[in-house]
Order: sequence, then C-alpha cells, then structure tokens
Amino acid sequence: MRPAAFPPISPVCLEAVKRAPSGLNAQTIADFMGRKYHTLMSELSSQPGHKLGADMLLPIASLTGSTAIMNFLARELGGVYVSIPSHVGRSDLVDALLACVKKFGEFVVEAGEGIAHGEIASDEYLRISKEGQEAMSAILKVMELVRVAHENGPRQDQPD
Repeated sequence: MRPAAFPPISPVCLEAVKRAPSGLNAQTIADFMGRKYHTLMSELSSQPGHKLGADMLLPIASLTGSTAIMNFLARELGGVYVSIPSHVGRSDLVDALLACVKKFGEFVVEAGEGIAHGEIASDEYLRISKEGQEAMSAILKVMELVRVAHENGPRQDQPD
C-alpha cells in the first residue's frame, strides 16, 4: 500500500511570514531566525535547490504569531490545535464562547450548502472539513479554558 501524497506545508508558512499576525515583516522574521531574507523566501516558496527544514516550523510559528501552521498539521493528522492563554479571566471565556458559536455557524453554513446540493464536490469537502476543524478547535478551547478556570479557583477580584 502506497501512502497518499501529503500537501506541502511551505505555502502555509510562506503565508504566515508574509502576513504575520505578530506585525513583524518578513525581513525582521528572517533576521530573528538568523537567515538571509532571500534565502528564507526561497525556502518558503520551494525554489529549486531550496527546502524548508522542519526545524524552521517552530521559529516561524512563534515569530509570526500565526496558528495556521499548527492548524494545518493538526488537520492533516486528523486532530485539532488549541491555543490556550496562560491566564484565564471571564472575558477570555466569553470571547472563546462567542468565537465558538461563530465558528460553529460557519461550519453549519458550509456543510448545509454542500448537503443541499446532494453531492459534495472536492472543493466543498475541503471547505467543510476546514470549517469543521475550526469549530472543533473552538469548542475544545472553551472546554480547556473552563478547566483552567476551574483549577485556578475563583479570583479574588471577581465574585463567584
């Protein structure tokens, strides 16, 4: 049995570097990584003779502040990635619940449109799969935030 072809992760990394949520530009990210800008861009765009090394994933994810890389890996491996802040307050829980409802709604819309046609095309399947993974991730984040809040007990500055 031959393994299925795996989609490349370098385009996900390239997008994270080009549009880093951290606000760092690609030149600064390359500098922090100790790479020449052109070399990093060649590795990220899979130019001939250049490959993105696995050891570059963590620095790229960290410097860009993008969770896209972890979401991509988790989705391809049949899992979900959940980013949890170290301190959890009520506003974190409310924000997470709102994001959860939004993501679930987006999933229902995508799945509903695909099901309404009676046939799910490849591009629809990919969108439904992506929205479903994001909805599961949002639900798991709420669950984890609730666990962390429970373990930390009631805060002194907030009523029970």
